[in-house]
Amino acid sequence: MLDSLIDAAKGQLVATLTQKTGLQPAQAEQSVPLAKESITEGLTSAVSSGNIGSILDMVKGAAGSSTGGGAAGGLLQNAVYQSIAGNFISKLTGKLGIPASMAQTVSSYALPFIMSKLAGRAQEAGDTQEIDKGSLLSVLGLDAGGLLGKAGDLLGGGKSDSDGGSGGGLGGALGGFLK
Repeated sequence: MLDSLIDAAKGQLVATLTQKTGLQPAQAEQSVPLAKESITEGLTSAVSSGNIGSILDMVKGAAGSSTGGGAAGGLLQNAVYQSIAGNFISKLTGKLGIPASMAQTVSSYALPFIMSKLAGRAQEAGDTQEIDKGSLLSVLGLDAGGLLGKAGDLLGGGKSDSDGGSGGGLGGALGGFLK
C-alpha cells in the first residue's frame, strides 16, 4: 500500500523537494525510498508497542497537510511522527551526506506530504470522511479484531506465505500494507 501510494505521488514529491529545499534531482529521488523506510520502521515500532492511538492521531493530524513545509496541526508533536522524522533525518545525513539543516527541511516537506496521502487513503477506506481506527487499520492491512484481540499472533507470526516470506504476524501484516 505505501509503495503504491508513494509511486503515485513520487514525481510530485521529487519536484517539490527539488524546488522547495534545493536538493539536486538525484538526491530528491534517492530520499523517497529513505522516507518510505523510515515510515515503515516507525509504524512497525508503534504497532508492535500497541500504539495504534498515536498512529491514528498522527494520520488525523496529517489530513490536509499535503503542501508540507511545516506539518499541519499537532503532527510535529506526535511521538510516532517525531520518531519517523528523526530516523529519516538520520538516513538523509548518513546515507546521502545531506547536511542536518537541509535534511530537517527535506523531512518537513516529504513526511507531511506522504502522511497526507496516507490520511486521504484512510478517509477513502472508511464509511465516513472521518479517519477512525477501523479505516486506518484497513489501509494498513490490519484487521481490527485480529489486532486488538490477537496481540500474540501479531507479535509472534510464525506463518509463511506461498512466496516463502513471512505471511503472519506484524511483519506480514505491514508487508501487505507496504506492497
